[in-house]
Amino acid sequence: MTTDNIENKIFAGENNISVEQVEEAVISALLLDAGAIVGTFPVLKPEMFSDPLLSFIYTAIRTLNDRGEKADLVTTDIEMRCLNEKRWKEMNGIAAIHTLMMQIRHTGNLKQYVEEVKRQYMLRLLATLFTTLQTKAHSFDSSYMALIEEAESSLLELREDGIAGRQITRIGKTANDVLEMHRERLASGIDTMRILTGIEEFDYVTGGLYRGELTVGAGRPGDGKTAVAMQIAMNAALAGKHVCFFSLEMTALQTMNRLFAGYGGVDANHLRIDGANPADLAKMGKMADEFQNLPLYFDHTSANSVENIRAQVMLQKRKKQCDLAVVDYLHLMKMENHGKDTLDQMIGRNIQGLKQLALDADIPILVLSQMNRNSVNRADRAHIPDLHDLRDSGVIEQVADCVYFVYIPEHNGITTDEITGESLHLVGKLYIRKTRNGSTGIARYRYNESYTRITNYTHRRS
Repeated sequence: MTTDNIENKIFAGENNISVEQVEEAVISALLLDAGAIVGTFPVLKPEMFSDPLLSFIYTAIRTLNDRGEKADLVTTDIEMRCLNEKRWKEMNGIAAIHTLMMQIRHTGNLKQYVEEVKRQYMLRLLATLFTTLQTKAHSFDSSYMALIEEAESSLLELREDGIAGRQITRIGKTANDVLEMHRERLASGIDTMRILTGIEEFDYVTGGLYRGELTVGAGRPGDGKTAVAMQIAMNAALAGKHVCFFSLEMTALQTMNRLFAGYGGVDANHLRIDGANPADLAKMGKMADEFQNLPLYFDHTSANSVENIRAQVMLQKRKKQCDLAVVDYLHLMKMENHGKDTLDQMIGRNIQGLKQLALDADIPILVLSQMNRNSVNRADRAHIPDLHDLRDSGVIEQVADCVYFVYIPEHNGITTDEITGESLHLVGKLYIRKTRNGSTGIARYRYNESYTRITNYTHRRS
């Protein structure tokens, strides 16, 4: 039976489909799409499966996810053997559902399968509870008040089990937890809540990049959104933070040439066209030595996916080597089409996946985004960016905790500051249009001719 048939029967309300078939569909979907576990594990627990073998497979998938590794047929099979080799042998490994895997075409209906497994589990618990109460009620010496109290208590526990995610918490406990965090921050002098970008005016307005939050940096082509993000990554790494930089556009060679130009004093155009001369090589060698122990990790994978980025981040986090993740950029990420999905929906799923990753890994994530092409066609000569200029998806604006736009005044014919009269030559601005827990505003910075180095804004020199 294909998952499409299962879906049709579930939605049609037919009763001739077994819960085991739905559970098989869940496991098969998770093995087909490693990223699907993100929305599944907050809802499903291993004990919710009626089939012990499928519960065992699901446990292996969750264990792999907790370690930041991708679950597929091979990795899951190995993990099951590591968890319980005797049980693995009894079920002949993952081969038990291999045939079903061949029938899976997409995972777009996984949410419905998950809810059905959970519903059946809750009904089984209720049936067991009522049977137990009925048996006790038939006992001659039973107290009806005691049974009512037991029923109320048990039903409350079941209701709590039915809530996905974290349980609601009394505000007093939350207050004490946050208070303790601030006490540790004061006592140690170490701010563990956020990471400073090193761009002083941006940090002044926003406070920096906060754990569990998703920041979106947008910009038009050629305005240097990658340069700003790379500078933030470098500043954080130089401050001792572990930074994972995922580039879907620039290769490691292109990235290092930019860094050699920005930090090594090498001419970028000369390096790209003519190659390095002996003097350049000496500068680059010195810089390479200085960067040997820099905690900046670079990954170039074209059309990278949310699930692969998640696996890398969670693995690095487990090794205590990821305090900040940067993704360059959103519109180059792999997009899963679950049938008739629009571009907005596919991009929305990716941005939601990155936000969930920020929460699960408890780190800040900075993701870059393109802007709408019509943003340069407005009557406004200055083309000052705003939130509606984000390309393709309103979900970006909704999900992001902070949104800033990279803006180059000179590219828009603006050469002097309208308030101070200072020259805006080689001056960039970050228009901070959304900060969920802070202020909005404008942050200025300076850049060099090749746009390979970003520095803090200082007033015009005399």
